[in-house]
Amino acid sequence: MKRFITTFSALLLAFTAVEGRAQLTATYDDISIPMSDGEFLEADVYIPSGVTSGEVILIQTPYNKEWFAWSLPMGVGMDLDAQPFIWVIVDWRGFYGSAGADVSDVDRGQDAYDVCDWIVAQAWHDERIGTWGPSALGGVQYQLIDKHHPNHVCAVPLVATGHQDYDSYFYGGVLEEARLYQLDALGYGLSPFILANHYDGPLWNFSAAASWYASEIDIPTLQIGGWYDHNIDKMIEFYESSRNDADPSVTDEQWLLVGPWVHGGTGSAYVGSADQGELTYPNAEFVSDTMAWEFLEYYLIDAPNGWNLTDKITYYEMGGNDEWWTSNEDNFEAVGTSVLYLTASEKLTSLDGAGSSSFVSDPSNPSPTIGGATLSDDLEQGPYDQNSLDARTDVITFSTAELNDEVSISGRVSLNLYISSDQPDCDIAVRLVDVYPDGRSMLITDGIQRMRFRSGDYTETGEEMMEDGVVYDVTIDLPFTNYSWLPGHKIKIYVSGNNASRFNVNLQDGGAMYESGTGNVANITVHHNEDHPSQIILPGENPTLSFKEPEAAGQLAVFPNPVRNELTISGPVKSDQSYELFDLRGKLLSKGQLNGNTLHTNQLESGMYMLRIMDENNHSSTVHFIKN
Repeated sequence: MKRFITTFSALLLAFTAVEGRAQLTATYDDISIPMSDGEFLEADVYIPSGVTSGEVILIQTPYNKEWFAWSLPMGVGMDLDAQPFIWVIVDWRGFYGSAGADVSDVDRGQDAYDVCDWIVAQAWHDERIGTWGPSALGGVQYQLIDKHHPNHVCAVPLVATGHQDYDSYFYGGVLEEARLYQLDALGYGLSPFILANHYDGPLWNFSAAASWYASEIDIPTLQIGGWYDHNIDKMIEFYESSRNDADPSVTDEQWLLVGPWVHGGTGSAYVGSADQGELTYPNAEFVSDTMAWEFLEYYLIDAPNGWNLTDKITYYEMGGNDEWWTSNEDNFEAVGTSVLYLTASEKLTSLDGAGSSSFVSDPSNPSPTIGGATLSDDLEQGPYDQNSLDARTDVITFSTAELNDEVSISGRVSLNLYISSDQPDCDIAVRLVDVYPDGRSMLITDGIQRMRFRSGDYTETGEEMMEDGVVYDVTIDLPFTNYSWLPGHKIKIYVSGNNASRFNVNLQDGGAMYESGTGNVANITVHHNEDHPSQIILPGENPTLSFKEPEAAGQLAVFPNPVRNELTISGPVKSDQSYELFDLRGKLLSKGQLNGNTLHTNQLESGMYMLRIMDENNHSSTVHFIKN
C-alpha cells in the first residue's frame, strides 16, 4: 500500500504530485457534528465497502480535513477498502470547515468528547474509538483523554505533548522565535499572549498544572517521538510520568517509540521517513506506521498480533550502528556521566584546560541556524553539516582528537561554562556535533541559555545582569538524545552568542527583551582553567573515552585516559625518575621511583588525580588523569 505522509507539508507534496487524479471519496462529506454549546464542527467520514458496523479512528485537525482525501495515514493511502477501520476526520473549531464555530474560550477536549458522543450514536459505529495524529493532532488527544470518554479506548499521539508551560516556548529563557511565528502563520495567533508573558509566573504555572495529563491517562497510549523534534524533552518526561502516575489499570500499557525523526510540518522530512536532513536512516523507515497499526489493531479489533508482548520503549541509537534498542523501564537514561574539559587550542580533553577563548557577538549579524529541531518554513529540519560555522569569527569550537573507541550517550548533555562579557546580557548557544572522518560536522542536538537567567529563575525578579570583567558560572542543558560516536570520529561543540532565526537574538544591552533596536556588540569570553574548569558532561559511563592527543614534542602525557589498571607515561620521563600522586584535594597518596614508564592504578578509587614527575634536578612536570 502507498505509505501515508504524516505532516502538512508532505501532504502538500503528495497533493501536488497527484493533482488532477481522483480523490478518496468520503462516505459522508462535510457533515455537521453538533457540539454541546449549540455550535457545529465539520467532518468527513470514510467507511470501507461492505462494513456496516465498525470501529473508528478519529483524527482532529487544524490543518484542513480535506488533505486526508488524498491519503489516509499509516500506509492506507487511497486503499480504504484494504483495511477494517472507519475514519472520522474533523476540522478543529475555528479552523477551515469549522471556522464558523469559533468562540473566545475553546475547550478542545469537550469538543472531542462531543464528537465521540456523535460517533457512538451512529448506526455504522460498533463500540470503540481510537485516536491518531502528529503535533497539534496529537496534543488534542491528551485533552480528550482528560475528559474520559467511555468509548475512547486508545491513543497514538506523535511528536506531541499536551503540556504547555514557560519552557514550551522559552528555551533557557530565550524565545524560540521561528516556531512561534510559524504557529502564527498556521492560524494559532499565539504571539500576543506569549510575548506578553516572557517571564515565568502565575499564568504559566496555571497553564502547566492544567495541561499535565499524565495522571488522567486511563487508556493505553503509544507515544511516538523524534530525536530532532522540539518536543522530545517533554515527551521523555511525560512518558516516564505516564508509566508511574496514570490510572493503575493502564500504567503497564503505555508505550514509547523514538526514532531519528524530525517534527515534520516543513521540508520533506517527516515522522517515519528514511531521509532526515542530510542523513538517511533506511532501517527507521515506516517503523512508526507499522507499530501504530499493530497497536490500533490490537486495541480496536482484538487482533492476535502479540502487541501486548512488545517492550515498553523502542528507541533508535543514532550514530554508531544506527540500530533499534528496547527497554521495559520507564526511562532509558544512561547511568553515570563522563566529563570532557574545554582547553586552549580548541580542544576537548579529559584534562583541565588553561587560559580562555573569546568571540564577538553582533546582534546585527547573528550566527545562523543550520538544521536541528526547528519548525519554520524558513529553516531546514534535522541533522545538517555545521562546517560553514567554522569560518565565522563569532563562533568558537572545541573538539576531541579522533576517538579510539566508541562513545555512547543516552540522556541530557549539559555544559558547565564560565563566562564573562563586556555587556550586561548575552546568550550562550551550544551545538553538539559528530565530526565524521570525511570532515562533516553533523548536528546531533543544540541548546541555548540567556545569561540574565543563569540562576535558572525565569521570573522577572530572577533577572541578574552581568558586570564587565566578572566571571559567571552557567549551565546550558541540551535536550535528551541517544547517540554513539564511532572510533575515528570526533566529539565537537560550537559555542556562539546566538542561533538565529530559530531563537530570538539578544540585543545584549540589558534592556527590555523582545523589543526592536540595534543592540550592543558583546565581547564574550569562555574561561577554561584550573579555577574555571569549563566542561561538557556526557550522560553515560564511557570507560573507553580516550583519544590520541597530538602532543607537543617533549610534553608529558599519559594514556589511556581515563585509565583502569595501568597508566602509561610518555614524554620527558626516565625509568628512574621519582613521582608523586595526588588527589584533587592536593592530598599526597603515594610517591616513589617509576618502574619503567608505567604506573599501576588498579588500587585507586574512581575519580581525578594529578601525577607529578621529578628529575634529578628537582624539575617537575604534572599531568591530570581520570581513574574509572
